[in-house]
Amino acid sequence: MMTFDALHRFIKTGDILSVRRELDAGANPNLVNQFGWSLLMSAALEGNTSIAGLLLSRGVEVNTKNNFGETALSLAAHGGHLPFIRILLANGASPACRPHGASLENWLRVGSGLTESKIASILALIKRQSPG
Repeated sequence: MMTFDALHRFIKTGDILSVRRELDAGANPNLVNQFGWSLLMSAALEGNTSIAGLLLSRGVEVNTKNNFGETALSLAAHGGHLPFIRILLANGASPACRPHGASLENWLRVGSGLTESKIASILALIKRQSPG
């Protein structure tokens, strides 16, 4: 059976055909590594919306948290990947996470290295598309 590390490598290189082949062969889209990182989180780091769509079509859990409190949404936000954020929000991702014990907003402002205008765009998008 395919390991998390092998699927992670396919995601890191954008090899959607290999990811699809492994999912078709029975790989679990909700595989996590020893630190709680999910395949969707790997795709979020890369901002790869095609792989996100594939994983979502296979029933991946969008709100999985790793051992550091990060989610696919927080990682996509940290990377400034607006299209990825939109896909996650449209599929029920919650901004209620505490990456490294901080609020998502504080984590973006302190650690992302994104411009203030990019952070504002991300936060506005999340606020606009989040229920409640």
